[in-house]
Amino acid sequence: MIFSNKKTIFNELEDYVRSWSLEELVFSYKLVYLVTPAGLVLTLHQEQTGFSLTITLQPSPGSLHISKFILTNEERLESLCQPLYDAALIEKVLQGLNLIAFCVRSFNKQEINFMLAQEEANDLISFKDLFHSISSHLTIAGKRQLFTLIIGNDFFEMMEDMKMQLRQKLWTYQKNNSLVRKYFQSMSQNKRIGLEALLNPSSPRESSTNIISFPAGSSHQAFI
Repeated sequence: MIFSNKKTIFNELEDYVRSWSLEELVFSYKLVYLVTPAGLVLTLHQEQTGFSLTITLQPSPGSLHISKFILTNEERLESLCQPLYDAALIEKVLQGLNLIAFCVRSFNKQEINFMLAQEEANDLISFKDLFHSISSHLTIAGKRQLFTLIIGNDFFEMMEDMKMQLRQKLWTYQKNNSLVRKYFQSMSQNKRIGLEALLNPSSPRESSTNIISFPAGSSHQAFI
């Protein structure tokens, strides 16, 4: 793949990730990119958790082709706080799709085709309502799952709805989960704490009465 204007494209990608409003997200993100023979490799790091998502993409006639969609998780968070772990995983996938949608528009295309091994495809099954179609194919590399995504207004509306559901559901855990409460309190102070701080047993216990209010206007109640 040839990127005729690498610096401009990469600067646009970095600026786009930096433009994400923290008021609309549970976690913050940093982007790393690399050009390889297989295509452009984007790695989206979730700064508070150590989670990452690596995406390999390449423009093809009429569409954007995704050949890798690899999630790397921090298992300590799952054993420490399941609600935060689930929220981190879901938001990471949603922001990865958001980044891919930005890429497809940068290449003046509308359709995205994910051709993934089963293990990677499993991470997208929970988000099947976002996709135009899902099908199985036998290739020279083995069995692959094809997810076709059409980028339009419906896609962005569904994405925003899912992110709102995610924040609202996580917020409801504050009353009975001290770590979720601690994290929301750090969000309200505009200083989001990371996994190491949550793991630190010397951190002061937060008051169960200091519940952070959720922004007005949301009525969603369930995880995806």
